[in-house]
Amino acid sequence: MSEAMVRRHRPPTPALHQDFESLMGRLQSKLAWIEEHGSEAECAQAIEELEELISSYRYHQAALSHQVEKEVVRQHEFQGTCSADLTRGAASTIALARKQSPNGYRSYLVNCRILAEDTPYLAECFSRGELTEAQVLAVLTPLQEVKAERRTEFDATFRDNPDMFESQGPKQLTDTVQRFTLAHASDDQCRKMKQADTKRHVRFSKGKNCVRISGTLPVVAGTALQMHLRQESFRLKKQGDLRTREQIKADLLCTYLLAGRPEKLPLQLHVGLIMTDKTLLLGEREPAYMEGYGYVPPQYARELIAGNSIGNEQSFAEMESAKAQEHLDRLETLADVTRLYTAPGDGELIAMDSKARAFPEKLRRFVRIRDRHCRTPFCDGLVEETDHVLQHHLGGPTDSDNAAGRCPTCNKAKEKPGWLEVVALKGPHTMRVNPGSSMMYLSTAPPATGYLHKPFPQLLRDSKWVRGVKLRLINQESSGPGP
Repeated sequence: MSEAMVRRHRPPTPALHQDFESLMGRLQSKLAWIEEHGSEAECAQAIEELEELISSYRYHQAALSHQVEKEVVRQHEFQGTCSADLTRGAASTIALARKQSPNGYRSYLVNCRILAEDTPYLAECFSRGELTEAQVLAVLTPLQEVKAERRTEFDATFRDNPDMFESQGPKQLTDTVQRFTLAHASDDQCRKMKQADTKRHVRFSKGKNCVRISGTLPVVAGTALQMHLRQESFRLKKQGDLRTREQIKADLLCTYLLAGRPEKLPLQLHVGLIMTDKTLLLGEREPAYMEGYGYVPPQYARELIAGNSIGNEQSFAEMESAKAQEHLDRLETLADVTRLYTAPGDGELIAMDSKARAFPEKLRRFVRIRDRHCRTPFCDGLVEETDHVLQHHLGGPTDSDNAAGRCPTCNKAKEKPGWLEVVALKGPHTMRVNPGSSMMYLSTAPPATGYLHKPFPQLLRDSKWVRGVKLRLINQESSGPGP
């Protein structure tokens, strides 16, 4: 009886649903044949095409969500309700339609608004299924921090460089966009990061047969602690420690916390900070990259190097009230500065090499800083292992050109029979990845500075002596053979 009541009170099925069912019927018949008789390459290709189809429908969901928000705003304006928040109710309506919790859907609607009004080329790529919903949201969310004209500027840059997001996962896409947004909001971001230090805290909660620890730490102290625990877990594991790396980290952290409260908290800060000379010395707004954390505003990076706060467009009251926190006075940082050189005219790191089969420590660290994320396309994992692109037993050399940073899972997956990888370009470092199917993917290391790769300006035209040689050769050809 209840089922009959549900059917009787359910609204009539819309035509859109009927069209979708007829489309899916034809698609399912094709997929059924591939599922039964398809080869590995055919199955993988079908999965990729389905992902593109799903992404295309996700675009239409975003466009419809934006239309729902506009209709809600019109209703509130017409009825004179919710004048302080004209979008009230729109997020919950969308969440119910998608059968999800409304948490986070206000931000989703802001992203839909940016997609429809400020980034038309990104919307076009999304509609064709070239980017997934997760990738598009990873691009749009950081763009909320800048003005509409900056979003349009970034969209125009993407239009002129369509391979800018090639094979990047959501985290890498967020990093790419943050390099752009930090250049336009660096001062505000610097203040926010310094204000966040005052919100540091640690919380303990009871879990199932355990105690959970959560909290926030300042950027410098938190990054130093993270890198230290990571390096120590690697070192102890290589010495034959039977514990997992996560267990080692937990034990080390407990040991440090229970060791007492010394006057100074010595932390070995061995973090690479990549920034241009103009950003460091001339006040340029190009963001800096901190190993183990990500991109930071240029003003914040300059303060890290200077060792104290630098007044930058601050009022006298702000400068007078800016005092070092007590925990910073107790923090004794042992800094190890590593100079990383870039190729002239672009942000590519200069290569390093070795004659050994195993990558030496300095070369491994160089690759880790260069790649930042696992080089398998769309993988956002941390670089924990350094791998030969062309295996050593196949003649691959041990140098930075033939090296790629990998997470442990991807490093093992590469040994699958039929998996092939080759170095396509050395600058920027680009690899071609064929996982044994008919598809080929590109993986390009991110630029050391800036948010996209630029051509070397000195290679756009020949030098004077090269032009002279070419001119002499042309003259010899035009004069013909001698007597």
